[in-house]
Amino acid sequence: MYRQMFLSLAVVLTTAHPLRAQDAAPQEPALQDPAPEPFVCVQTPEPVISLSHGSRYSSSDSSRTEFDEASNEDVNAQLKPVDQFITDLAKAANRAVSTPADRQIAADCVLTGLAVWAGADALSDLATMNAQLSAPSRIAGLAFAYAQIDPFLEPSEDRDIVQAWLSDRARDTITYFDSDAPPKASQNNLRAWAALAVARVGVTVDDAAMIDWAAASVELVACQAAPDGSLPQEMIRKNLALHYQLHAVTPLVVTAALLQQKGFDLFRACDNAIHRTVDFSLASFEDPAVVEDLTGHPQTYFDGTETLRGFEFAWAQAYLSIFYAPQLAGFVEQFGDLANSKIGGKQALIWGD
Repeated sequence: MYRQMFLSLAVVLTTAHPLRAQDAAPQEPALQDPAPEPFVCVQTPEPVISLSHGSRYSSSDSSRTEFDEASNEDVNAQLKPVDQFITDLAKAANRAVSTPADRQIAADCVLTGLAVWAGADALSDLATMNAQLSAPSRIAGLAFAYAQIDPFLEPSEDRDIVQAWLSDRARDTITYFDSDAPPKASQNNLRAWAALAVARVGVTVDDAAMIDWAAASVELVACQAAPDGSLPQEMIRKNLALHYQLHAVTPLVVTAALLQQKGFDLFRACDNAIHRTVDFSLASFEDPAVVEDLTGHPQTYFDGTETLRGFEFAWAQAYLSIFYAPQLAGFVEQFGDLANSKIGGKQALIWGD
């Protein structure tokens, strides 16, 4: 059993323990799902080779909480075709995993689309700092879509091209974060997303150097966690602190779960730091004062400007596949099926129920 440490929390919310067979409740037979709609492969969009957007936030705001409306619109416009492609790929990859009758056609759909982007060397020209920082989460999404269909593929030129392209993007990510990333970005949620992208590619292509880099990056970010589980690099974001805490927890948890199968016990690093970040995140929704007292600002989830969405807690499926955490399980029930395209779409298909 992992020991949870809290300085300011009176209640242990997740009570995380490694899941044992005797902890699992008996399952009722599932009702037969309705027949799925016929699978239709979406048309592959024009590959996005270059990104050159700036920041979403005002350059005069050091906390990066005040949006620059014009710049934010440009960021969204440049990233929209990439994000839509990732969403479409995730749906097709999920179909390949979930529906044996459509497995080959759905897998071929994903491979064909990725091969087009790989052949064009998509996302290879990242001309600005902010483009470099936004790319890893997208690379993670592309890599998760591919990883789901890889077991169903025969050796082929397209398969080789896609694996080589994803490996190039992962190596580019390592180089940027090791050499050029700004100090804060090299230690905060952006580094965690870089770790996830590199880990997902590294596990798929069995690259030990990538896997080691990803594990070290997870520790770099997670080990900054305060005793209460808050991440200092995210707590400086004023009213967006909890938003970015969750944005960091997603890649920390998913990468740690992914690399557990490779022999890394990242959940235990730095006195169970990732467990503490999970507990802090959940405690902040149980009692908003937990994070408001720490930051001095009401958080966007509680002041009416932002609604918590299920994809922000989709990481819980990976966590719950390893640890018995009934409070977390109960909290995420409100969202139904947990899904996030950047971590593979429907999480039950990746981590099980």
